[in-house]
Amino acid sequence: MEENSGYIWPIEPKYKVAEHDKYGIRKNHYVLFKQRAHSGFDITADIGTKVHPISEGVVLLAEFDGTTTEGYDAFNDGYGNKVEILNDDGRRVVYGHLREFYVKPGDRVTKETIIGITGTSGGSRVPHLHLEIRKNNTEETGLKYTIDPLELLPKIDLKSLKEEFEEEPYASLWRILVSDNPWGFTKEDIPYSEDKNIIR
Repeated sequence: MEENSGYIWPIEPKYKVAEHDKYGIRKNHYVLFKQRAHSGFDITADIGTKVHPISEGVVLLAEFDGTTTEGYDAFNDGYGNKVEILNDDGRRVVYGHLREFYVKPGDRVTKETIIGITGTSGGSRVPHLHLEIRKNNTEETGLKYTIDPLELLPKIDLKSLKEEFEEEPYASLWRILVSDNPWGFTKEDIPYSEDKNIIR
């Protein structure tokens, strides 16, 4: 089922959705540990899950991005391995925190193209795909320049997703994110944040 946008889900959601995954204001960001706007929707996924474009378009960027708006620049910040695609409808879409990407700038992609696989690179602490849809072809991020992906993707009853994410060491944090106290994590709950064998 597709909405009027014609978009598809880049990967099929299967795990419970956490408050931290949603578009809007995060009360506690798990890299910055403060309130921060989230300009996309995060889909928790097993590492190595194939990622498809939500629509046809042309690849603008396929690179590692370790820069946050706060000015940090490190392997465990920012979008990590990302692909940015200019959809045929004029919207720029960011696919972040990939383990690997399989496309290059200038490539034309369809919904059948595998643009990469999921990971936990950059500012990710639980394996997932960050999907960010910008209103037009802009390098600017933030709520002013983006659209909640759930407004454009085919409708799914996300509350019906019940599967538990179990891969450690990430699952310990994930269980907090989907608990009754989803913002109650601290740096001590993420001891692997500086480990390049885990954040990748």
